[in-house]
Amino acid sequence: MDTDGLEAYADELFRAALRICGNWNDAEDLAQETLLAALQYDGAPADRRAWLHGVLRHKHYDLLRRKYRLPTVSIDLVPDMPETGAEPNRPDAQTIRRAVAFLAEKHREVIVRHYLYGERVQDVADRLGLPRGTVLSRLSGGREALRKGLEMMDAYEKQSYRPERLDVSCRGRPGLHDEPWSLVGGDLMKQNILIVAYETPLTVVEIARALGIPTAYVEEAVRSLTDAELMARIGNRFFTDFQIRTPEQLERCLDVELALVEAHYDTLKRMADDYTDALRATDFTPALEPSARRKLELYFLLHLFSTSLYTAMQRLVPADEIFPDRPDGGAWIAEGLRFPADFDFSAGRVWRYTYGGRRSARWDSMLGAKRIELHIYDMQPDLNRYARGPVELRDGDLALLLYLLHRGIPIETTGLDPLLLQDLPHLADCGILGYVGGKPQVRLPILSPDEYGALEEIRLRHTQRWVDFFTPALSDALPGLKLELPAHLEGRVPAFRCYSCYSIPMAFLKRAAETGAFAADGAVPPMVLVLEDNNAGPR
Repeated sequence: MDTDGLEAYADELFRAALRICGNWNDAEDLAQETLLAALQYDGAPADRRAWLHGVLRHKHYDLLRRKYRLPTVSIDLVPDMPETGAEPNRPDAQTIRRAVAFLAEKHREVIVRHYLYGERVQDVADRLGLPRGTVLSRLSGGREALRKGLEMMDAYEKQSYRPERLDVSCRGRPGLHDEPWSLVGGDLMKQNILIVAYETPLTVVEIARALGIPTAYVEEAVRSLTDAELMARIGNRFFTDFQIRTPEQLERCLDVELALVEAHYDTLKRMADDYTDALRATDFTPALEPSARRKLELYFLLHLFSTSLYTAMQRLVPADEIFPDRPDGGAWIAEGLRFPADFDFSAGRVWRYTYGGRRSARWDSMLGAKRIELHIYDMQPDLNRYARGPVELRDGDLALLLYLLHRGIPIETTGLDPLLLQDLPHLADCGILGYVGGKPQVRLPILSPDEYGALEEIRLRHTQRWVDFFTPALSDALPGLKLELPAHLEGRVPAFRCYSCYSIPMAFLKRAAETGAFAADGAVPPMVLVLEDNNAGPR
């Protein structure tokens, strides 16, 4: 088979192998066996991808049959140093392939071409566009690295590696395809690359050995993560260029946040009551259906909490927070949460007190509307958190779907995917929709831009009072809210982001719910739909 472009399938084959095998080591063997078969194949399949995946399946069966019966092989890895006697316990083929896989690219390529594929040194030099002396030097360096790798391989073979998971989100404006989450979501290898390169900058080879993954796969993944600006480079070392938190860190801070709310609950309650009274005093909120009004109040209460805490922390730990323009079209700063693959979120206390930051989706001149906006805060399950339904329903899709339902416009007349209608039962379960006479009705507060702006003005008027309250309260608690940050990230992460204080809003709401001061039933999810069009319709 023509080898041009074959490397482009390496990552895809590894991922497919990982799904089949369920572990790193077998997956790397399977992918390498498939690529080797392709290199040895003389034909030219019409569909290279389908052919490779067919070979992968057959090689998997072969691997299962011989997994524990691998023969040893006699491959002279150092042909310029003749053997002086028999060498017991020579490495088997699998071990040699694995050791070669951990070599850096410049060494790996010449070693594979010369020793495993039998190409002459001059042919390797010509094909790679290198001087003959450079190839000889890389062969020598590769042999030495291979010797060291084989000496270390037993330790790696015996090491029990359990991959972790990394949940990546962002502050700012996500990219056109939900970056940065989409860059690593569902990609366990990239998640673990970011995890191991967080505490200390590492070379690609060091990352590969830490994870037990061939360097070839890591090279491409690191290149992709660096291009996406989730990683940065210092010389030949790479590091994760955003803050990663752990459940243990957040749990340590939670007790401090709960104590703060308990100590100041009465004051917070009075300020929250004053604020919601101001929201209710407008000339349009009384016209909202009661459930929609409670959702509106909850949304704006979370909004006030969030902005006040953010501003107070900036007072206490001043730092600029700039959302740089990203290659994906967004302007964001990533943040991550690291946890074991089998971590039980429901068992941890901290998850009951977390909520997602404000998100917004906006459409202009769409479906006859001048403007469609959807503003969202996420909340945890015991307060009926909204989550995406069975069909991938992005915030923008949800905004359009809600507008169509509100105006009674059939989806099939719009060009939108009719499969989105499969999410209607899910949206009803979340409290976003209700049914009247068998027809779905939007159960969210629906405002005009002017009405939403009036509520924002109320929030801004109350913000200063809240900031003045939180500044001394957080100052007293600051030592217990500190999160560790690797030294090389100092100055790259805004200083006030190295503190955990964002469980406070949910801690207050739960405390209020316990006393009956806050009715969670029917108040969630906290969403607001803002419409500007020439069509009349009920709220």
